Amino acid sequence: MSLIESSRLLEERVKKAIALINKLRDDNRELGERLALVNNHNEELQELLSKTSADTAVVEAAITSALESLDSLDLDDLGDFGTLDSDELAAAENFTIDGSGEDLETFEDDNF
Repeated sequence: MSLIESSRLLEERVKKAIALINKLRDDNRELGERLALVNNHNEELQELLSKTSADTAVVEAAITSALESLDSLDLDDLGDFGTLDSDELAAAENFTIDGSGEDLETFEDDNF
């Protein structure tokens, strides 16, 4: 191999090395940009998580306070409060103001 051929071969290898170095620099720059985007997104997610955690804590405190208020009312001894048996339902259905057992007239007349 002559000196000229060796020089050309070396020149080609140097050109390939330069091209590879430039490509690696471009890839490194692109990866740096992507890393910056990921870091920004991560910070946004951390802020959202902090806000959500704070909101959750407020909701939990409100629920705890409401439960404590209900407990202080001592509602355990109400039994069947608010439920009517069939006789009570029938009496309520037949109730009228004048005791006649007839339905009251409703105001369905549009001439007011």
